[in-house]
Amino acid sequence: MTPQTDQAVVLRLTDYSETSQIVTVFAAAHGLLRLIAKGARRATRKRASTGLDLLELGELSFLPPRGDAQLGTLTDWLQQETFGGVRRELLRLYGALYAGELVASLTEEGDPHPHLFDALVRTLRALAGDGPAAASLPEFQSDLLRAIGYAPNLEHCLDCRRPPPRGSAVYFSSGAGGLLCRDCERHHVEKRRLPTGLLETGPQTGDPRAWFDLLDYHLTHVAGRRFKTAAQVAALLAKGDSAA
Repeated sequence: MTPQTDQAVVLRLTDYSETSQIVTVFAAAHGLLRLIAKGARRATRKRASTGLDLLELGELSFLPPRGDAQLGTLTDWLQQETFGGVRRELLRLYGALYAGELVASLTEEGDPHPHLFDALVRTLRALAGDGPAAASLPEFQSDLLRAIGYAPNLEHCLDCRRPPPRGSAVYFSSGAGGLLCRDCERHHVEKRRLPTGLLETGPQTGDPRAWFDLLDYHLTHVAGRRFKTAAQVAALLAKGDSAA
């Protein structure tokens, strides 16, 4: 079988044996892939084991799983970008880990999302760069929700279909899929009140902490669980990390 090639970001590394790893990557044309990298941790007298690094971008060659096998086989990896700048500040590092965790948790194996792949690479580059880090996180949350079909309705109340009056109390229900006005929220148990003025901005331009909290709340309901790195990101945003 001829190996297939693609560009991918490494999302997860799991030791499989003394010499091999299971590598979870998000590829541009193939989506989420779980591959066994045989000998990735092996070293010889002439060659040190280089392995793969978390959150690096590269070109991979792989053999898809055959028969009852659940894992494909990684046959080659060429590193292209390491996004090393994310490791110089905690908000950048945890933000990058959070973005990777979202993709690994909320996309299906073999289901390609090329626009989401581009958004992930763009977000990692932003976090690794010199500009503010905080705004890139709610922007990526928004990109991911659109890609997987769970973008919330933030234009009008989902019950009465009217846009909330400017300055009035507005609520958000993940189960309902978006906004609820003050008159309709009483019919919903699961909801949270939005900060005043939040909807006059957007994920790219508004308060990064408020937008991150709102979109993480929605993503948590979509996934049915909390994300491991969300608490660290939220705490750093609340503290006003220097990277913000």
